[in-house]
Amino acid sequence: NAGKGFYLIFPRLSKRILRAPAPGSNHPSHNQPKRVSESRVRRRREMAEFSAYETTPSWFQRFSEFMRKDTKGVEIISYSLSGILFVVAYRKIRPFTRFGKASDIPQHFVRHQIRQYGRVDKIEPSLQHGPLLIVRHRPPANILFWSRKTIPIKVNGIDVNANGYSWLESVVSGNEISFIPMVASSANQHAECRVLLTQPNRTIDVGDALLSLGFAKLTVSVPKTIRNRKDAYEAQLHQYYRSLAQSERYAKDRRNGLWQYTLPPRIWPLSLWPAVWDKVVYSKRLPVLVR
Repeated sequence: NAGKGFYLIFPRLSKRILRAPAPGSNHPSHNQPKRVSESRVRRRREMAEFSAYETTPSWFQRFSEFMRKDTKGVEIISYSLSGILFVVAYRKIRPFTRFGKASDIPQHFVRHQIRQYGRVDKIEPSLQHGPLLIVRHRPPANILFWSRKTIPIKVNGIDVNANGYSWLESVVSGNEISFIPMVASSANQHAECRVLLTQPNRTIDVGDALLSLGFAKLTVSVPKTIRNRKDAYEAQLHQYYRSLAQSERYAKDRRNGLWQYTLPPRIWPLSLWPAVWDKVVYSKRLPVLVR
């Protein structure tokens, strides 16, 4: 009865008292301080682990500290690495080597088609190999500039006749050229290369020029397809020989040079087309022999 009377007098207060949980109950409000304390402990533990990770030196920091303290070891390692890198670079680039014969050219120079530079001192006739270009090779670092060492070079893939020898004497001799070793030949003294005559306006391929004038004959057979297309050396060699074959075909169609007497004259419709084409395309240019 007393409870009912209290409820009738103070209804709102009695509702709050009934809603309030008991002191030992599992209400969330009683577990909240415990959860907060657990989260704080976990956060402190993570912060401690992170700070320990930051303060632990890495292997690079330990190595740097060791190198900073031990200067003698630093010098030994630095000099050793420098020496190894110099030997590798020297064997790969040959910056100071002046070539004097075909065996002096490394094999990887042929495989990677590394271009070399030099000056043609003279054209030397040879009954066995044809005209040879006597070139004073100029390495990348030309320290031994007083050296008179020369290397004989044969234009790869062609056989030059007497007119070609005269053309080489008048056009190529005494000029700067670049040559690319094409075939590795250790038996001969001369190197077989692709020769490029460098001029201010353009670069002339000596082999293509001799064949297009009819001053040389192609001595290699050009396969229609490449055996290994992934091999860069085989692809470049095949491309070079195809270019030579096209230049020889150009001379044959127009009966230039030695083909004027070797091949029979072409019949009228076929012989007219090259002449008309040359007049249309090369009307304002100098003759091919002068060019």
